[in-house]
Amino acid sequence: MSHCRILAENINSDQFDLQRAAEGLLWKLEREDEAVAKPIILNSYQYDIMISYSHKDKELCLQIHEQLVKDGFNVWVDRDCLRGSTMVGIANAIENSEYVLICMSNTYKESVYCQSEAHYAFERGCHLVPIMLESNYKPDGWLGIIVSGKIYVNFAKVEFKSAYEKLKNEIIEQRQKYLRKSSTKSIEKDPVDMISITPKHIELVPESIDDLPNCITEWAHDHVKLFFLRMGLSDTILPLCTRVDGHRLLRLYEMCLINPESMYQSLKFELGERHHILLPIADYLTFLHEVKLYVPSTSTNVTTARSSSLDSSICNAM
Repeated sequence: MSHCRILAENINSDQFDLQRAAEGLLWKLEREDEAVAKPIILNSYQYDIMISYSHKDKELCLQIHEQLVKDGFNVWVDRDCLRGSTMVGIANAIENSEYVLICMSNTYKESVYCQSEAHYAFERGCHLVPIMLESNYKPDGWLGIIVSGKIYVNFAKVEFKSAYEKLKNEIIEQRQKYLRKSSTKSIEKDPVDMISITPKHIELVPESIDDLPNCITEWAHDHVKLFFLRMGLSDTILPLCTRVDGHRLLRLYEMCLINPESMYQSLKFELGERHHILLPIADYLTFLHEVKLYVPSTSTNVTTARSSSLDSSICNAM
């Protein structure tokens, strides 16, 4: 840790990428949890847009920045990227920006520093607008999860003017959509009220369903609800699985085994975005631990490859 701190604070360092990575690591270890916990105050943004980009894509990103400013947007960008802004400064910019542009390219995805920026914006629930800067690039891994389901504006496929107009229209459309949503749901501004309405959406399990089949693939939707009720997960995991049967729940479990951390972040974000509820890590781990008892050991290679301890003691006895 001390070596990492020395490297991050060495202003004369000629190892720019390493210095920036050290800064990002220190911030993630020491400051991120505290920063994420800060309350998000609506309608108090200092900036309209923050641009998150790799310094190798600087030329195009600064061109986008220049055009946004001309059109009246208040934009924060790390213009002096080669010298670098501190992680605290960038975190403040993310917290105080209405929208965060995620400038996607392979160099962006491979940068630990860019990952820290994007992940923090994702954790804060910022309005993310992904833009494509590299031809034939398809975001995967952590970047693919963060931008999943969002509309890309492709600057690599069409000329700049056309792509920029699409970007501007996307920002304006998102802003109008958010304002309409806020005006019709102003009653939900109280966090206590928002949380209290969620359990009302959970239907009771029919009385005819009193036990769970030994294998998850035999479960109907009502069996899935019964499982989550018994495990005490009806207020957290169940709202994410309202139309899920056993086969689909098995697929979710397999996805969690392949990339448990990323899936936790994805489920946590969806639960917060759709139901305004925090997903405790303990509930996520409880789900993985309890559902494995109903997973047939021969269902997929994923279960066997990830951990031999995950073989189902119930299904194997059938």
